[in-house]
Parts: sequence; C-alpha cells; structure tokens
Amino acid sequence: MPDINDLRRDRRAAAEAMQTAADALAALEDQENADIEAVTAAVAAFDEAEARFKRLDDQVKRAEAVEAARAVSAQPEATATPPTAPTVPAVALTEEDKGVAAGLMFGALANHRNDVERAAAQLEAAGHSGISAALSGVTDAGGGVTIPRPLSQELIDLLTPRVTVRASGARVHDMPAGQLRNARVASGPTANYAGENQTIQASEPSFDAVDEKFRKLTSLVPIGNSLMRQSSIGIGRVVRDLMIEQMGLKNDVAFLRFDGSNEAPRGLRHWVLPDQLIDMALNTPLAAEQAIRRIVSLVEDKNVPMMSCGWIMRATVRDFLASLRDPNSGAYIFPSIEASGTLRGYPIRVTSQIPINLTIGVDTDYSEITFADFSQIMIGDTLQITAATSDVAAYVDTGGQMVSAFATDQTVMRAIAEHDIAPMHDEAIGILRVKNWTL
Repeated sequence: MPDINDLRRDRRAAAEAMQTAADALAALEDQENADIEAVTAAVAAFDEAEARFKRLDDQVKRAEAVEAARAVSAQPEATATPPTAPTVPAVALTEEDKGVAAGLMFGALANHRNDVERAAAQLEAAGHSGISAALSGVTDAGGGVTIPRPLSQELIDLLTPRVTVRASGARVHDMPAGQLRNARVASGPTANYAGENQTIQASEPSFDAVDEKFRKLTSLVPIGNSLMRQSSIGIGRVVRDLMIEQMGLKNDVAFLRFDGSNEAPRGLRHWVLPDQLIDMALNTPLAAEQAIRRIVSLVEDKNVPMMSCGWIMRATVRDFLASLRDPNSGAYIFPSIEASGTLRGYPIRVTSQIPINLTIGVDTDYSEITFADFSQIMIGDTLQITAATSDVAAYVDTGGQMVSAFATDQTVMRAIAEHDIAPMHDEAIGILRVKNWTL
C-alpha cells in the first residue's frame, strides 16, 4: 500500500488540477461565442480531474481506516491472568527512558533486516510486549518502516532542547500533505478620523503567502553488531542517543544558517531583512550595549508581537557579554546573564553550530547573534520518523573513507524526518554580526 502521506500529497495535487480545470471551463463559458468543441473538451477535462480526485480521496480514506484499524488491533494477546493495572504500549516509564522504545525498535529491526514480524517477536521474547505490539502495527515506507507517531513524537520531543530554534518557542504544526501555504498580511488596513457626515475612507489589507514543504533530514549511524544483538534498555538508550545527537546537530544549524539550496531548509540567517542584519566591528562595553539595544529596538519597532522573544548565540559570545564591566564603576553591563540566563529580559540559548570565524571583508573573526520573536517562526513537521537498517551497506565515515558495514561487522541505521521552517513575518528576526566578541 502506498504511504498515506504520499496519497495525501497526490490528493492535494488532484484538487489543484480540478480547480484549474474548473477555472478554464468557467472562462470559456463567459465568452459570448465560445467554441463548442473547446467547451466540450473543457467539460471532459474537468470530469476527468474530478474523477481522479474522488479516486484518490477514496484511497486516502481507506488508508486512514487501515491505519486506525492496525493501531487498534496492535495489542498483545490476552493472558489467563489479567494484569492488575492497565498498560499503555510503548510509553516510557521514566523521563530518562523517553524515546528508548524507538531505540529498541530500531535495534530489533536491524537484527532482522527490517522484517517487522521477526523484530516484534524478538521484542516480545525479551519482555518488551508493549513495544512489540506497537511495532506490529507499523507501515512500510519506501524501503523503511514508519515508526508509530507516539514513539516518533518522543524522539522529536527529545530533539527540541537540542535545536535552539525549536527550544526558543517556534510554533510547530503538522504538515501531513507535504506542503502548506500560510497566508500573512503584507500590508494592513488603515484607520482615519472623520468629521460628522464625512465619507469614510475605505482601505484594504493586502496578503501574500508563505509556503512550506518537506525538507528531508537523514541521519546515518553505524553501530557494532555485538551491541545490536541485545534488547536491553541500555542498548535502547545508546541507539536513541546516537540518533538524537546526529539529527539534533544538523537540524540546529539548518534552521539557523542554511540558505535553502539543495533541498535544505532556509534558516533564519537567510530570512532576515537587510536593514535588520547589523555588523558590529567594535567590542567595547559601550559598543556592545548599544548594539544589543539596537537589535531589540529594530524588531520591536516593526510592531512585532514580542510574545516569545529570545537570543541564540555561541557560548563564548554569551560569556563575553557576561564578562563586560562598566569602565567607571566596575559593575557588570549585563548582570542578568549570570543571574537568570537572560539578556534584556529575554532568555539566551547557546549552540556550537554558529561559527566564530565568519569572514566579513578582510576579517575572519566574526560570529552571529540572533534575536527573534519565535512566536512568529513556523516549523512544519510530519511528526513522524522513518527507520531503515542494513548490515551490508557501505557508508562514508567522517574522514571521507568508504566503510563496508559487512566487513566491519556493523549495522548502519538510517532515520528520516521531514520538516521545514518559515517566518510568519520576516520583521520578527534581527541578527548581529559581531567581531571578536569572544573570550
């Protein structure tokens, strides 16, 4: 059966084709002397588009019904003595074990080359009946297995604190059809005072669209087969942590600095407006304080809601700001950094994914500070992860060498997540490029 998200994308495309055919037919019908054959052909094209949409709509509804049925039926067999308390399949018992179920599922699939039934049997035999039941209801997806949404959500939740844009309060929404168009106000209506019996001046807001589409994040992690043959909670944690670390680092830098090429997301650095990208070549206490105040005021002056503002910077830049003192009194310029982890009242998050050796002109010691109202930043996410494993694949290691998993007795695990990022309003982002703001 095709993947349900692929079917939803096809249905969306069919709906758009149906709209196009309807517009073409309406244009012909509005003509006084329309060609009969052209009208007949347009009617036939609309009927064909409508039939395709209905066919795809039926397929989506069937796939949704099958998915719901498999989820309901994915329960372990009843035992003679019922448990004393109801159990919920594949739910972590402690915060430390959050996401472990997905890690165990990855490992079992690796041991049995993506054979769902045999992997589920291994988990059942090892005492992980809840995870086994959840695995029994998964669907194949393009050579991999779609991890059940509750387990995928656990991994995504663990990604959030590692991805500074997510952790700063960006709004995450489901994007099941592969593409989402969000309308935003380009220019608002106007208001005027008027005297008695004077004509009220009309005004209209204008709108434009912000499109998001799937950007595929892949993580490839090799792990020794001697570890993979076990089904302990500890191994589940190892697999989980490896996947989260790799995906978190790449997701972080993508949402911050990628330029949107090569099917990657367009990060905040490439959404910022030119007049809100400020270069600061001085690193004196006075220059730093003025630059920080200026970038906040640039965002605030654009009538941004300022509902979930925050800073993202390199740790050494944060520590540099925390160390600045007034040259006269000796008092710290930004005491709130040490006291509460905030700057001008807004929380700071740090990441190693922002360089400290950016080149501007002839200088090679610049870094970036991002300030934004993250309530205006949208992340579209499928909210699911697709897993695949192989013990015969080859991969390129960090040194650029080709490694055979079979020859080195390893299993290569691949995880795929799909998401995109876009601001509701570009004015919500301000970026400082700062020279030598490090310790």
